[in-house]
Amino acid sequence: MSSRPPIDATRISGTAERLLEEFHLPGLSIGVVSGDDLVYAEGFGWADIASRRAQDPGLHQRIGSITKTMVCLCTMALVDEGRLSLDDRVADLLPDLQLNGHGDALKLRHLLTHTGGIGEAPTEKDIADPLRILWADNTNTPPLPEKYPDGMTIDIEPGTKWHYANHGWMLVGDIVARTEGAIIEEVLERRIFAPLGMSVTDNYDLPGDRLTTGYMHAPSHEALDQLEFLGQQVTGEPLDGHNIKGEWVYVNGRAAGAVQSNITDMARYASALLNRGAGIVRPETFTEMLRPQWCPDDRLLNIGYSFFRSQQFGEFVFGHGGGVAGGWNTDLAVIPGRNLAMMVHINASLDVSGEVYSQLLQAVLGAPDPMLPDVTLDPKVLAAAPGVYSMPPGKLTNSRPIRTHGRLQITEEAGELILRSRRGAWRNGVRLLPADENDPFFLALDTSAVQKPKIALVTDVGGEVTGMRLDRLAWMDRDESLAPWD
Repeated sequence: MSSRPPIDATRISGTAERLLEEFHLPGLSIGVVSGDDLVYAEGFGWADIASRRAQDPGLHQRIGSITKTMVCLCTMALVDEGRLSLDDRVADLLPDLQLNGHGDALKLRHLLTHTGGIGEAPTEKDIADPLRILWADNTNTPPLPEKYPDGMTIDIEPGTKWHYANHGWMLVGDIVARTEGAIIEEVLERRIFAPLGMSVTDNYDLPGDRLTTGYMHAPSHEALDQLEFLGQQVTGEPLDGHNIKGEWVYVNGRAAGAVQSNITDMARYASALLNRGAGIVRPETFTEMLRPQWCPDDRLLNIGYSFFRSQQFGEFVFGHGGGVAGGWNTDLAVIPGRNLAMMVHINASLDVSGEVYSQLLQAVLGAPDPMLPDVTLDPKVLAAAPGVYSMPPGKLTNSRPIRTHGRLQITEEAGELILRSRRGAWRNGVRLLPADENDPFFLALDTSAVQKPKIALVTDVGGEVTGMRLDRLAWMDRDESLAPWD
């Protein structure tokens, strides 16, 4: 252990206790790594509300999609060994899987960056229940042709659009397993867990006493509408006035998000990332993994190979989050410029988890609140920005932004710009503020978040606004055919 940890433990603990109460969290565990040392590890609240079992960093969490970064490291190790190439065609690697649409152009590199043209639903007939194939009611993981009897539709030309693709990582897992001649659970154990000394981590996705209990908040009216549309419902009553015990569902396709771990083991993984792959891949390969592979605007969230990249509180941060149905949210943030990493395990499914992670990272870094520039909106932005914005082509690869916010509109009202969404957090309108004194078309949403969401308006050579980039790797096109709504 370091004798003087480069963190303010009191500030971190105080922030955690405040967030626990403010957002009605059942519990959370936090770990902070400095280099090779775990310099902070604490639990707050309850691992199980009914039994009053306290949260503890030694308890296990379903870390969800952070699994993808581990599978990506295995993939890149096989690239290092010459057994795979990033330019391999997926149709050649998985000849028994039917690829519809633009499948001939799909390459391994597209899967690792969520740019393969794969949406939330594998085919159009699955749109009504897009998440059905991602979850299961048992531990069976059938072969790909059985999971996808109608194949998988490549919605648009690979490499031309970004959309988060759990189904794509099902394919990556199969590619790695077939190349290694072993199931993905064994590959992760041999290539990641055993070398790093992650002795209590596995990818088998089994319930057990070592796990915290998962919860969810009572759904909003809008969330209820969506659940009813999908023929689903939330059952049970809040145990503490806020948190309902979640129902267990298995991850169907474990490469997409089935790892279970605790803070101590995840600290070893975080240290390996700070050490540029720590013998899992070549240092230069890890450097390439962190390069921006899909980056429409480097001021906004972008992605390398599996790792999301961002600027937060003045620091370059890479990492990934993870959410598992039934009640777990997890975040891994690595700050190489400070030789620090933060892991947060929340035993609940929450819309506010991003704000919780943001404020905890601020506490870890000892950072002040970010300040927007003290400038007014440029008159040319006030004139050019108003209009309606819709999703670009791609029915399956628009599913997340459609669910999150839908069409957007900007209106000019009394010298201010107001952004409204068809659904979600911006439905009632939010002010747009200047975010970059050197770029009047880069704007911040005036929300309560410590780090305000950003958008970048896209202009043509004549200065006309043609679209916008959003901070969650979505983009919108200006649509002159649509009239604003009230």
